[in-house]
Amino acid sequence: MNCFAIAPDEVRATWPDYAHLFEKFERDDGETSAREVFECASTGLMQIWGVQDGKDVLGVCATEVQKTARGRICLVRIASGRRVPTQIQAQLLAEIGTWARGLNCISVRLIGRKGWLRRFKQFRVTQVVAEWNLRTN
Repeated sequence: MNCFAIAPDEVRATWPDYAHLFEKFERDDGETSAREVFECASTGLMQIWGVQDGKDVLGVCATEVQKTARGRICLVRIASGRRVPTQIQAQLLAEIGTWARGLNCISVRLIGRKGWLRRFKQFRVTQVVAEWNLRTN
């Protein structure tokens, strides 16, 4: 298995290889559409990272660099995939961290399930994201 990053000018040509994983995220989460990822990654506003076994792409994630009052933050906005061993996920996260440091980011931020905190001990809780569903009450 190997980790990869997609340059903005490679997104259109490689999109069919991993689009289904972003489409699955869109169906399951609904927060970000696959089309938005495609458009933002094609222009460099987001970055696509992934894990591949031979020709099969097993997992992808999308990052976005945000400017804050404290400095730049590399936000992992999306993670989607299957059968990706924890050590490979850790390797991909380390590569994202190295890339983010090169852009003078002060941190990498994850938004996702609590399970990520158990898996990756370098992250600590700094905020809570909660949502009120207005359609149910």
